[in-house]
Amino acid sequence: MKVFISADIEGISGVVSKAHTTSQGYDYQRARMLMTQEVNAAIEGAIDAGADEILVNDAHGSMTNILIEELNPKASLITGTPKMLGMMEGIDSSFDAALFIGYHSRMNSSGILSHTYYGSVVSDITINGKASGEFYINASVAGSFGVPVVLVSGDDVLKEEVLDINEDIQSVVVKTAQGRYAANCIAPLNARNLIRERTREALNQIEKIKNTQTEGPIELKIRFLNSGFAEVASLMPRTTLAESSVVAFTAENIVECYRAVMALIKIAASLL
Repeated sequence: MKVFISADIEGISGVVSKAHTTSQGYDYQRARMLMTQEVNAAIEGAIDAGADEILVNDAHGSMTNILIEELNPKASLITGTPKMLGMMEGIDSSFDAALFIGYHSRMNSSGILSHTYYGSVVSDITINGKASGEFYINASVAGSFGVPVVLVSGDDVLKEEVLDINEDIQSVVVKTAQGRYAANCIAPLNARNLIRERTREALNQIEKIKNTQTEGPIELKIRFLNSGFAEVASLMPRTTLAESSVVAFTAENIVECYRAVMALIKIAASLL
């Protein structure tokens, strides 16, 4: 069995503020360790289920967060950025399943540190009219390769997003939102035990979990935080300025859509 893991940091138990999520934060090193440990728990659960090849993609910020010297040696790690498929770099049709560890809810939701790819420029994203966060878009990329996402870990608000897409996907709630920057967190050891157990269970039921499919052509709309971001992003060919702060793009498939999202955000962020 071959398993792909995409790992973010905002959905890790104990992570609730920028002090945990940026390299300048005073608690960033602790958060990196907590992230690495939860990823290791997923790796251990995959091994328990019979996985013989595991690929981890570091998917947060600079994508150099996971401590490779602490990572379970039975997994390999993709680290660094930019990457052609960003948070989903390395995914292909050879994988049997995907796991999303440390994920968070979409921008403008009530979840812990909620955002969609780049909170400093993006207000929201819609795919064919559907409000879409990182979970849905990334799961659709996996689905385009025939790979089902079988487990997602994060907070209770993210769980509701997952249920809206596919109630068969295992959701591991490691913390409950008490506000945007506060949470009732499960103790890290308990969170890791739960992730390991649920990962094993999910991978033993792959055949029951359908792929997340988003067929093309795909109408992408990104609402930016202000009109300036949208104006500069709309310089990208094949885009239109749908509203003062909304850029639209029609993609042939979800992979092209994903790459367009990354490109548009990077162009907009050039104004920061």
